[in-house]
Amino acid sequence: MRSALSLALALFIPIAGAAQTTDGANDTAITAMGAYVPSDNVQQSKSFYRNLFSRAPTIELPDFVAFDIEGGWFVIVSRDRYAPGAEPGSDAVPYLQAADLEVLQSRVVATGAAAPEIIKEPGIHLLKITDPTGQLIEFFKLTGK
Repeated sequence: MRSALSLALALFIPIAGAAQTTDGANDTAITAMGAYVPSDNVQQSKSFYRNLFSRAPTIELPDFVAFDIEGGWFVIVSRDRYAPGAEPGSDAVPYLQAADLEVLQSRVVATGAAAPEIIKEPGIHLLKITDPTGQLIEFFKLTGK
């Protein structure tokens, strides 16, 4: 039932009123980030992300689990119900800012997975994590250097 996902996302991703674009036209400003990943095993994914984010989900349904991530929502959905035909790991990549990539790296290791490398580029550090269902998620930290 895709309408349940649409309703849940509409409730949890606030949108501001009309705003002006650079060309003077009215537009709707988006004020929060949201991302979802399809999963073949929602409970396994919930456990992984609960450990990674170090918090309980805000919403827990059998085929829809949402985490409040500082102004946005990170959601796990049943692939069969909400994203049939989506290939594991080939969907859009969630890209989330984090203050401490080393803490996230250690949480991944605590699940029994190999430690992903922290990639250090000028001005930004990246941590690319693959969840148990093959979905890539990237965390970034702006370094200013």
